[in-house]
Amino acid sequence: MSHRWRNLAASCAIALLLLTTLGLGCGGGNGDGGKVVIVVGDITDMTGVAATALVPMLWGIEDTADYINQHDPIPGVTLKVVHYDARYDPSRDIPGLEWCISKGARVISTPLPSTADTLKAQAERSKVPVFTWASSDAMVTPPGWVFCNNPQSGRMIKAHLEWISENDPKFLALGRPARIGAAGWQEPYQIDVTKGLEEYCAANSDKFDFVAGFLTPQGTVSWSGEVATLVDCDYVLLPGTGNGITTFAKQFRQKGGTATFIDLDAVPAYKGLLLDAVGWDWMDGTLTSTVAGWWTDGLSLTDLALEIVYQYRPDEAQEMIDAGIGYMGGITGNVPFFDIIRKAVEQVGAENFDGQAFYDAAITFSKTYEGYREWSFTSTKRNLASHVICYEWSKDAGDLVRVGEWQAVPDS
Repeated sequence: MSHRWRNLAASCAIALLLLTTLGLGCGGGNGDGGKVVIVVGDITDMTGVAATALVPMLWGIEDTADYINQHDPIPGVTLKVVHYDARYDPSRDIPGLEWCISKGARVISTPLPSTADTLKAQAERSKVPVFTWASSDAMVTPPGWVFCNNPQSGRMIKAHLEWISENDPKFLALGRPARIGAAGWQEPYQIDVTKGLEEYCAANSDKFDFVAGFLTPQGTVSWSGEVATLVDCDYVLLPGTGNGITTFAKQFRQKGGTATFIDLDAVPAYKGLLLDAVGWDWMDGTLTSTVAGWWTDGLSLTDLALEIVYQYRPDEAQEMIDAGIGYMGGITGNVPFFDIIRKAVEQVGAENFDGQAFYDAAITFSKTYEGYREWSFTSTKRNLASHVICYEWSKDAGDLVRVGEWQAVPDS
């Protein structure tokens, strides 16, 4: 496999930083052949610890907006996306929101769990909704102006563990509770998923024996103590971000750990980076659950992602597919976001679109994309998806292979 994708993130980040430096973001108003320009703010990570996955996701939202403008335009509207580099640094989140608003944005999309956590109160005060891929209890309780594509990671891991306990041949052959643990950085995603894992084990002690759940400072790359504690586990939940994933996985295997790695859809965003650092021999058999599917699934949104990447990035398409779910997530995670904008425009008219219009449209939004279960928000529900599918990382296939059907995520 070519690893030319590793240079894509850096080159894209440089180009985008030049764009923002030159002030090429466009505000709202009539400015495109008489159409209303609706500006979407994208607060992301172009140069920080998650950039390898999130720069391709940035391309995904950019290309989705272009695709809609070209193929299925919102009547009277041209979509534009402006990007702010928060560098996975919560201190940059509020300045990022203010910058996006100054560029004309009345709604924000972000893949960063820390950003949605930080901006929850500010979003309501500013009447600028925040739509995010990840989810945590703090984002959705009480329900406010943060809307999440995923269920909370703590709920997703419970569905994943339930599937494993009912279907994984390794688990079924143990004849005892499986020893399980986790390690990762102390950030909203990892905090929530570790809490959910521990809660599931406490409620299902006949299935799993919880060993430990480590939360380390962001940026940790030395895992000797964590590995020593977890090395005899049967299953280990991987960290969810950047080189925390690669360094932990490599050190765990080097110390003789044979556990099956498990994860949610944060980890496959780093597939190419992880395989380059660790290799298929050490990742073979890893079990992943996602809400969006995988490139090869033939679902409506995964097929759309393939269409868009080959239309807009033909020279880099295969590298981005090999890199993981990042670019695809920028499409599958933001199609419903743009569909809510479409609904809001239908309700209030293009010239009256603002954050309140998005909010009002979002809390009554429901849609079943072909191949998926229903995705919906309500006045109290702030998680769009409610089901996950399990995949196995297969050395023989050289890819992730679907091994399950849709699994309902528990309500708590």
